[in-house]
Amino acid sequence: MFRKILILIISISITFAPLTASAQETSVLEGKVTAIDEGAPSPYSGILLDSIAASKMLVDKKYIKLELELELRKEFHKDLAEKRLAYDLLKTDHDSLRKIHEDTLILKENQISYLNDALKDEMSDYSHWWLASGIALGIILSVAVFYASVEIRE
Repeated sequence: MFRKILILIISISITFAPLTASAQETSVLEGKVTAIDEGAPSPYSGILLDSIAASKMLVDKKYIKLELELELRKEFHKDLAEKRLAYDLLKTDHDSLRKIHEDTLILKENQISYLNDALKDEMSDYSHWWLASGIALGIILSVAVFYASVEIRE
């Protein structure tokens, strides 16, 4: 029973209690930087920072390093993407030109083969017939001349 009453009281207090949050002003978080000259009561001249200014400088240094690294990485990847795009375009052009060249060579070889076959069909080789007819004609003429000269002598 005590638990139920406690839960009821906590629930009512959470429901009706205002929930507010407050933050510090930015002027408070600015920090102070003070310069010390040689004549001031200190062992040496320099710059004094309060804890807020010192921590802000350390954090800024860390984040500036990260920001520069991210910026350089972004530029690198951007340049890499542009170079990769240019490479891919050139490779595509090269591959398409190579394919066109290979197809043209195949067509030319087929055309040369076709023309060679057509030329062979047009020009049948009759040289052996010319040789045989020349020899036969020579023999016939020689026999005729020999016979004519023998006949004339008689």
